[in-house]
Amino acid sequence: MSAYMTEFDRIHRTRVRLAWLIVLTVVAGLGAWLTVPFGIVQLTRGDAAGWLLVAAGAVLLAACVVAIVLAVRLRVAPQSLPGRPNPAFDEPQPSKNPNGGYSLAGTQLGSH
Repeated sequence: MSAYMTEFDRIHRTRVRLAWLIVLTVVAGLGAWLTVPFGIVQLTRGDAAGWLLVAAGAVLLAACVVAIVLAVRLRVAPQSLPGRPNPAFDEPQPSKNPNGGYSLAGTQLGSH
């Protein structure tokens, strides 16, 4: 497999993992948001099941935070594909044409 296809496959796998981490983040965050307040209400009523709900919400919140951290670390930074970097990429280069070229530099609208 060529270097380009290998790089494409690696980026595709990374994007799929990132999508799954985003889904995990949303599900875990929603679960924590629904579980913890209900557990606190159960605790104020004196129900022991409230502790279970609060603990489950804390675990879901921790999973949400871990998924966010992993997603941030996994994101693909823009970069060039294999090849040598060109340090003079943004520097203007003079024309290699010995006859010169046609230039409109210094002309104004309506000039002859």
